[in-house]
Amino acid sequence: MVVGILVAWNLIANLAPQGSSLPVNLAAVTLVLLVARRAGLDWDLLGLARSGISKGARIGAVIATAVAAAVVLIAVIPASREYLADDRFIGVGVGEMLYETLLRIPIGTVLGEEIAFRGVVLGMLLLWVSPFRAVVISSALFGLWHIWPAIEALETNPAADLASGAFATVLEVSGQVVVTAAAGVGFARLRIRAGGLVGPVLAHWALNGTAYLAGWLVVENAWA
Repeated sequence: MVVGILVAWNLIANLAPQGSSLPVNLAAVTLVLLVARRAGLDWDLLGLARSGISKGARIGAVIATAVAAAVVLIAVIPASREYLADDRFIGVGVGEMLYETLLRIPIGTVLGEEIAFRGVVLGMLLLWVSPFRAVVISSALFGLWHIWPAIEALETNPAADLASGAFATVLEVSGQVVVTAAAGVGFARLRIRAGGLVGPVLAHWALNGTAYLAGWLVVENAWA
């Protein structure tokens, strides 16, 4: 049932009008959590127990700082900077940028995906299979979750110009899915090590939020 909700969530979130992703994601993650609780998952297995907050915050802060620094390094190097200049940043004002980085990304995207994949999916899998398999399966699903955004990125990101043709398109989308799945492995391992979702939430927000801000600044020529 959880997988079915995730599929429906993915379709609705990607087809819904721009600007509606926050309420859609909040509603979907609430439904996923309710299903998980009815299935018997406790707060600890979901990564939402109080006991994991302090440790997760410490470890997550360190990882988040390193991730943000890596994104900034990409932004300040001219050879790699252009790949952050996504067309979706064109015409985005300061207010919208702040909304994206401080509200929609951390609450709508990061918190939603972490609860769904490192909380509910990983938690359920840990009841049935080994931690290694649980991490692999949940991360593979996380990668597949990003197929649609990967396809959309081909229309807006300069990296899509590196190759052309159907085969190249498949390779590029597959590559993005693999990279996202690898990030999912890192988030899942961090969730297990930190004993909760605080760690991966901070790391995930650092990655997505800093990348958005850096890309916006590139388009605004702030790095020039």
